[in-house]
Amino acid sequence: MKINNDKVRSQYNLLRILQAVWKNHGISRIELCRQFDMDKATMSSITGHLINLRIIEEVEAQKVEVKPGRKPIGLGVVADFAYVAGIEFHVKGIRAVIKDMHSQTVYREDFPFDIKEVNIREAFSSVYGEIERALEGKRLLGIGVAVPGVVDHERGLILKSSKMGIEEVPYDIRSEIFDHLDVPCFIDNDANCCARGILADHREEGYSNFLYVHVNHYPDMPESQNEASLGVGFGIVLKGKLYCGPDYTAGEFQTIDYNPERINQLNLTRRELIDYGQDADLQKRVFDDLASHVALFVNVFNFKNLFLGGRLPAQIPDLQDLFKDVIDKNWLYHNVRECGVHILDEDRMSPALGAAGMFLELLFTVPEMEHSRGALIWQEIFGDDLIDY
Repeated sequence: MKINNDKVRSQYNLLRILQAVWKNHGISRIELCRQFDMDKATMSSITGHLINLRIIEEVEAQKVEVKPGRKPIGLGVVADFAYVAGIEFHVKGIRAVIKDMHSQTVYREDFPFDIKEVNIREAFSSVYGEIERALEGKRLLGIGVAVPGVVDHERGLILKSSKMGIEEVPYDIRSEIFDHLDVPCFIDNDANCCARGILADHREEGYSNFLYVHVNHYPDMPESQNEASLGVGFGIVLKGKLYCGPDYTAGEFQTIDYNPERINQLNLTRRELIDYGQDADLQKRVFDDLASHVALFVNVFNFKNLFLGGRLPAQIPDLQDLFKDVIDKNWLYHNVRECGVHILDEDRMSPALGAAGMFLELLFTVPEMEHSRGALIWQEIFGDDLIDY
């Protein structure tokens, strides 16, 4: 990163310290000095300024080496400094959540809607109003939005979403909705939001290379629409960053096998989709096939962790072992393949939770250039006071 002036340098130093405190609750000033090769006076000035802005506070120090002398004081982001929301569009309506700065969920609610392009704005506005009421005047920093389909998150376009009736012409959700709100909004598809939510929720573990597999299952869909009742998408994280591909289609999944009667991604007929929710043998067949596909990706890209989330089948109790075994069998070499397999139920991860986590993850990003979306939000809140230290 090329730093051109004192103002940019001051912002850069402040934001990377803020990110480190957010990722390492209880980190001490001494540890921060070591991490950033910064003198104590400068560190005290920056952290003191962040405390005065009430973004961070002193907390019990974590990971302290026992040495003679005064015990270090830890630092942490103030949980209720502000809040972020996550909104998820799905085939049966909208789910909304609110998280604090620690990525802890303080509110969640489901709203039934028949989501189509013609009523996206109306539905969003209704749910946004409910979020504002739930906050009761507390500060909302912004909203993350998750949708099923292909999303250009840079331009705020839903390029394609069969579940939302968006097929030929992209839907410009930024100009239709986001630009009319008084808070910033970020959008991505459901699996990518969940992957970014994992980066936020597990920030202290420092996961940097992993595959997230998101499974959607909506039983009781009308037979004419049941091709949308079951779906799979991937979220890919490499070197700590979400990989979307040049056309934003990275993670779009289609089984390798071909069946002329197939009507969805998973090589199932319409009859099988109707039976899926109650047929344990069919669920096992589907997930055996999915595990084989996933193992190929996990081993080719040398992912160190695999996360499975969404609406997973309760009738396969050994899902974690199933994926571990197939990954091991697919591994070329004789050494043990070390890949953690993690099961996330809907209470721990959903696209709505992931979308709120995505907003936090972007908020606490250190800019690679003079401006980033997170940096612009902090500037909007504090103006020049942000770097007045």
